[in-house]
Amino acid sequence: MDLRGKAAFITGGASGIGLALTKRCAAEGMTILLADIEQGALLSAAQSLRGEGVKVFTYILDVGNLDQYREVANSVLSEHGAPHLLINNAGVAWKAPASGATPEDWRWMVSVNVLGTGYGISLFVPAMIDSGQQGYVINTASITGLITSPGTSAVYSATKHAVLAVSETLAHELRPHGIHVSVLCPGSVATNITEADRNLPAEVERSAITAAAEEERAFTRSFVSNGIASDAVADQAFAALAERRFYVITHPEYREEIETRHRQIEAAIEGEPASDVGLLQFAKQMLNLQPLT
Repeated sequence: MDLRGKAAFITGGASGIGLALTKRCAAEGMTILLADIEQGALLSAAQSLRGEGVKVFTYILDVGNLDQYREVANSVLSEHGAPHLLINNAGVAWKAPASGATPEDWRWMVSVNVLGTGYGISLFVPAMIDSGQQGYVINTASITGLITSPGTSAVYSATKHAVLAVSETLAHELRPHGIHVSVLCPGSVATNITEADRNLPAEVERSAITAAAEEERAFTRSFVSNGIASDAVADQAFAALAERRFYVITHPEYREEIETRHRQIEAAIEGEPASDVGLLQFAKQMLNLQPLT
């Protein structure tokens, strides 16, 4: 996998997992197209990388703001062409149970986690296909995209299930074009994700999202701080790219929970085939789907 001299566009790339992925791109000799909503973190990351001789271009970006994303994408494509590696990493996590989440909880997390990923795909992948360069896409989901999360993670989990589903479909669609897709499903990682509301969009009022008491934040910080290092996540993601693996599951201790959920789904399938036998056969013939590893 030779990435030297090629361009990587990374959202949420100035902190946490995004910064670790950015640094790994830089270590591979890539040109960094760095996007983040936090101007201070963005400038700090860029300054550090430039001090190491890395070619970096920065973009202030709220991935949930389509007009702003269009402007950034147009600038990137006109100045650098299609990226060889697209990393849809920007995301937010917040306390929001399914039975008690506010509409603004849904609006905020869906906007960033789902629409932000979708906008990145829509605005860059067609150009990547047209370039014929056979590149890569990494979408950051979560271990909660593979299991159910009753309690305070319901809305976040729903958005990450969506990212996983889109990634699986995208992987099949891009395979004929030689573009490989990997989906990153980390468990606890030592980042500042518990402070996601520091970047709350102006159109979402703080009083309208589910309140998080300081003791709740402190509890969450305590186990997040014990998570694995973000650099280790980036290493696993790049190993998956090199081996052309789809799933990047950083925490194998969730195996039993994942298997249990799948067994429950399989156990619910019973009876004789219904109405979609022909449709299923047609789809298999037309799509020629190959297993995702």
